Amino acid sequence: MKSDFKIGIVGGNGSMGRSLKKFFQRNGFQVYISDVDKGLTNEELTKRSDLIILSVPLNLYSRVLSEITHLLNEKTHVLMDIGSLKVNQIKIMKKYFKGAIFPTHPLFGPDKDFQKGETIIVCEHDNHYIIDTILSCFENQQLNIVKLTSEEHDEIMSYMHSFYYFINISYLKMLKEKFNNLSSIENFKTTSFKHFEKNLDNIFNTPLWLIESLIYENPFFNQRVKEFSKILELKKIDIK
Repeated sequence: MKSDFKIGIVGGNGSMGRSLKKFFQRNGFQVYISDVDKGLTNEELTKRSDLIILSVPLNLYSRVLSEITHLLNEKTHVLMDIGSLKVNQIKIMKKYFKGAIFPTHPLFGPDKDFQKGETIIVCEHDNHYIIDTILSCFENQQLNIVKLTSEEHDEIMSYMHSFYYFINISYLKMLKEKFNNLSSIENFKTTSFKHFEKNLDNIFNTPLWLIESLIYENPFFNQRVKEFSKILELKKIDIK
């Protein structure tokens, strides 16, 4: 199996991009990065690389790919992404590139640094020696590789993070409208509420553009809202 190809990470100076770079360098690959005012231009990176990895916000896929589509060779290049949504993102990748694509979603942050036991979702992909090699790297790292279709992925993620963010932010909005800020209810916080507060770090440390994308660009999100609305209509939950 060949392993002499070069890897280019678009958005390689972001936190996840840096984690990807370290991972692939540990596995013996030459890695290039492009980013805003950092590293190569997207065009230069494409010319030097065989595997192009999109490590950019979901709403930038079209812009980035439109810049490099004329340089992509469908026989020699492979296009990989690590986005948190898959149905629409795969459509965008296929719109600009007719070669092999490798859609993935690491279910861990950059701080985990591709550690043993962490889960990475792999969606429908083409046959290509580069993809086989990357999968072998994941396996050697003992990552938990889960294979899903793009529809299965996005439906599950509509529960795992789309609705999770939506319901928590809605609750925070309700609290703000009633109490203005959480410090004003300091004397009334229960143990359960304090646990909820600790989990808010995950929300506050997530970029706003990502939260918005995860909620409103997931094609299954509206179904979750309808399901929840039916529960609210009952007004009383059957605890059993």
